[in-house]
Amino acid sequence: MSFIEMVEMVDILKRADYDGKHGPYPNPNVKKAKIMAKVVKSLHRNFGVRRSKDRLRKSWSDLKLREQDQYRKIKRVLQKREKRLGTSEDTRDPPPPKEKQIPTPQPEDVEEGEVYEVGEIATTTGNVDVVEEDLHFTSASVHILIGEIMEYNRDLQKINEDNNDVEKRLKNIIDVLGRI
Repeated sequence: MSFIEMVEMVDILKRADYDGKHGPYPNPNVKKAKIMAKVVKSLHRNFGVRRSKDRLRKSWSDLKLREQDQYRKIKRVLQKREKRLGTSEDTRDPPPPKEKQIPTPQPEDVEEGEVYEVGEIATTTGNVDVVEEDLHFTSASVHILIGEIMEYNRDLQKINEDNNDVEKRLKNIIDVLGRI
């Protein structure tokens, strides 16, 4: 699971109170299942990856228990995002917008085709590149770039497979020539 996918997962789980810190809830398991379904949909929509709920639960548990450094990095990224966007961590029940005020959509609230501004890109190495505010970087452009990256990765894999096939053929030819 890439760093940016983990950031998305942690962001949704924290805002939806997956661990029940603001509970108690009458049916916590049902609530957790709905939240995890939301994470699955978001990861598929935003990154084109399919992850099972069980796998995501394990990743969440591993982050909190075994990969605490990674978890701290993710929390820092989310805190920076909150400071920049001016949102609070608890956005479960935001106050109703005042007249003529446009609410800022949250990542999981944005439907396909809609756009909200993004100011940060996290790489799988944990490095964070901050995009200048005046560039108007949007989720749509992030999704396009991620799609291009995934396409280039597929192209690179195909090239690597072709290279391996060529190397095998060359070795076979050399073996045959060595026997002559």
